[in-house]
Amino acid sequence: MASDSKQSKYLTVYIHYNGLFARKPLVYLNAVVVSIRDVDFGAMDFKDFNLFIAKLIEGSCDNVYYCTRNEPLAEGIRSIRSDADYFEFIETGYSDEAGLRMNVYIDHENEPVLDWADMEVMEDDEGHYSEEDLDDDIDSQLSDDVPYEHEADDYIPSLDKTIGDEFLHRVSGMCKDIDDEAETDEVETKNGDDKPVYPIHNENQKWDKMVPILGMRFSNPMELKNCLTNYAVKNGYNLYFEKNDSQRLLVRCCKENKNPSCPFRLWASWMSSERSFQIKSLVDEHNCSRVFKLGSIVTYKWIGMHFKNQLVKNPKMSIRKMKAKVSTKFNLIVSVTQCRNAKRYALDEIEGSLMEHYGKVWSYGEEIMRTNPGSTVKIDVNVMPDSTTYFSKMYVCFKGVKDGWIAACRRVIGVDGCFLKGICRGQLLAAMGRDANNHIFPIAWAVVEVENKETWKWFLDLLLDDIEMGIGHGLTLISDQHKGLIEAVKERVPAAEHRQCARHIYANFKKRFKGEQYRKLFWAAAASTTQPKFEAEMNSIKKIDPLAYEHLMERDPKSWCRAFFEVDRACDAYENGISESFNSIIDLARKRPLITMLEEIRIYAMERMYKMLQEGQSWGNLKICPSIRLKISKLKKQQRFWGVIPSGIQQYEVRIGNDGYAVDLNNNTCGCRSWQVSGIPCVHAVAAISYLNRNAEDYVAPWFHTSMFLTCYNHTINPLNGSSMWPEAPYMKPLPPQKRRLPGRPTLKRKKDQSEMESKGKTRHTISKAGSVNRCTICRERGHNRSTCPTRPADVASTSRPKNKKPKKCKKEKGKVEPVQVDPVQANPVDPVQVPAPQVDPVQADPVDPIQVPAPHVEPVQEDPVDPLQVPAPHVEPVQADPMDPVDVPTPPVDPVQVDDPHPDVDVPAQPVATRQRIRKYSERITKIGLRRKVLKKEGSTGHNPMVLE
Repeated sequence: MASDSKQSKYLTVYIHYNGLFARKPLVYLNAVVVSIRDVDFGAMDFKDFNLFIAKLIEGSCDNVYYCTRNEPLAEGIRSIRSDADYFEFIETGYSDEAGLRMNVYIDHENEPVLDWADMEVMEDDEGHYSEEDLDDDIDSQLSDDVPYEHEADDYIPSLDKTIGDEFLHRVSGMCKDIDDEAETDEVETKNGDDKPVYPIHNENQKWDKMVPILGMRFSNPMELKNCLTNYAVKNGYNLYFEKNDSQRLLVRCCKENKNPSCPFRLWASWMSSERSFQIKSLVDEHNCSRVFKLGSIVTYKWIGMHFKNQLVKNPKMSIRKMKAKVSTKFNLIVSVTQCRNAKRYALDEIEGSLMEHYGKVWSYGEEIMRTNPGSTVKIDVNVMPDSTTYFSKMYVCFKGVKDGWIAACRRVIGVDGCFLKGICRGQLLAAMGRDANNHIFPIAWAVVEVENKETWKWFLDLLLDDIEMGIGHGLTLISDQHKGLIEAVKERVPAAEHRQCARHIYANFKKRFKGEQYRKLFWAAAASTTQPKFEAEMNSIKKIDPLAYEHLMERDPKSWCRAFFEVDRACDAYENGISESFNSIIDLARKRPLITMLEEIRIYAMERMYKMLQEGQSWGNLKICPSIRLKISKLKKQQRFWGVIPSGIQQYEVRIGNDGYAVDLNNNTCGCRSWQVSGIPCVHAVAAISYLNRNAEDYVAPWFHTSMFLTCYNHTINPLNGSSMWPEAPYMKPLPPQKRRLPGRPTLKRKKDQSEMESKGKTRHTISKAGSVNRCTICRERGHNRSTCPTRPADVASTSRPKNKKPKKCKKEKGKVEPVQVDPVQANPVDPVQVPAPQVDPVQADPVDPIQVPAPHVEPVQEDPVDPLQVPAPHVEPVQADPMDPVDVPTPPVDPVQVDDPHPDVDVPAQPVATRQRIRKYSERITKIGLRRKVLKKEGSTGHNPMVLE
């Protein structure tokens, strides 16, 4: 072994790979670094180490170099080519100079690295290194071909490939943030003439690293103010500007009435020898405590610049949430007004950048046409009467993509639209194909203001011209149930087969007909490949509820059931999953501005075509694609349960129980129609093929062969230049589309169906009553409860209802006699029976009045028209009249009752009393009694109650 086992610690090795060496100075650029700390490299030899590195980087490692972390790369680089070199590498790593840390570099380009290192050391010793050489070398480095970074087969695409373009990410929230790390300011040095050279402020430096330095130079006073604001916020210093104009700046800490002893003082003005604003004097000492309210030095513009990227991603951020973020991030207290002004300022800055962004749409289209001849780019604008131009829609289809689809893809396309989620509003329409491995193949995409019939007709016209399908003969389209899309397909592609996504069909079906039984029967009917089986499943639904059967039959089963699909398309899909997959992949890109999003999609498609080509070439001699091989292997396990009965030449009857299907291997057909629809042998066909000891892969449709996969991805999308090199177009620059506000609160996430939530394990713990209809417990009818039931008897208590909610009035029914008010003195001709006066509830009686008073006249209640009681009411003095009675009904005169009045001189006029009195609540009666007692106590009564009737 290479190292002795006496070592108590493992060697830490930093492996740099997927990069390239560059000269002058010798560096390793664009590397992926992996640190290994738990591997005993001392127990390996050169062969074991080489195998370990190859497995780690998933590639070859013929040229391996190492260097200690304490030496420059040009001086300490060594190669590892044999066991002797590896032993030296281990000994160097365990030496005191290395400190158990070593760097390992993998050269993928077979560069003469050691020769470069020797030349560099010699040039340093002889002093031959000039600035011209450095400049020339930079150009040569940029002109070198950088090797493409290979990833694993199951690579996940990254949609941040344009993050380095300042223009594309100026309004996308992905540009360099104020909080990002940057180089520090240059320190003060001296040249040969002993003249001081003061540092220059770096405005791209991280905000909490900015510190004022004596002699530091700024391009203008605003840069210095921003630096001082960051410095004050970081440390909590209460700085203020004592003198502040365009020529000078005087800054102190703490006003005199707070802490006059803080010695901090800064003076800055313009330099006389150059056009720079310089700090001339600085006392950077503080003896004050930290404060959290910094006053006017923290402006709304400073807050807005720090939140600009966040507002691009979330323009609907609330003011109070911004205030809380400022408090958490900067340990600072600001007002709501400052945050409101900061948000308005940031959105105005974004809006100005957005206009510039849309202004380069024409240039972007010209660049695509220049680099990819034969591609299709269509841009539509809306021209207003005042000649103002607004962006409307844009369509993109690359030459390499449509050539690959025409050459080797099945004639099945999924079309769908999705919303844009960022600061740019609209919808993205996309057409997705299927490659030979049954994966997505992006064909064309377009951005429109709204998804409707006109935009879909425009999109389909351009798409059909690109893929050369005319009016759709031999073409299959799969989509959702969007009404505009359905009508557009009928008008523009009348000869095409139009399938509708069964998932959307079931989502609408489930809204009216819920239940697990419905779900199983629906999906069984959708997966049926023969018409008798489909009818059997639909009859089962019809037995449960005929309305459910009619609902599904109205949706045209030919568009969502396999039993009615065309047999020459080699695709049995009844779901538009490929479009949903693409929408999920570009979810992050949909939050970016228009051109940035289109560039992310283009780069994703371009890189994916290269990756798929590399993957297909790695399959070797496989005849069919891996996903199809996986399906065949599953069918081979299932075919052993089926019995095969030969009938003729290449003709068999395959049976299990009562089920039997005729298989014809000459014509590649089966009685179940699954083979004809999908292009892949079904389980019955696999059983017949296995009966002959043949390979089922030989009977797969040519659309799924590896050769078709390689032909599809053999075409490429040519690269584009950066945004700064796009050609200018001779057209008027369009403005962003006019805002179209929809009713309700906008949502960012797609509304998922309950079935999708259940499939991911997100279920409710209690059942939901949303959409359920109440059933009355009295009459058992739907639409009301027992409180509002028209047949509820009077003696049945009603259920409680919320406060301030009036009960629903029952509708008048024909044949019912309304109560008629009759003079209480006259006899009642309807009811000759004399009704005695009702007993007065002792709780309802006034406790102040000890004398029994005849029951007042009670008007018949309208809720009970059968028994209107007419009871004469006595005359009551106005003092006892309840002011809360809402209705005054005149009563017949009654003989006056003598009352002991302590004030006989006061004449109180008699007033009529309402005969229909509302029964007061218990709390109201208690309050009434309390008021009367206070009146008696105030008048000095000694026991005689003037309100008691005698």
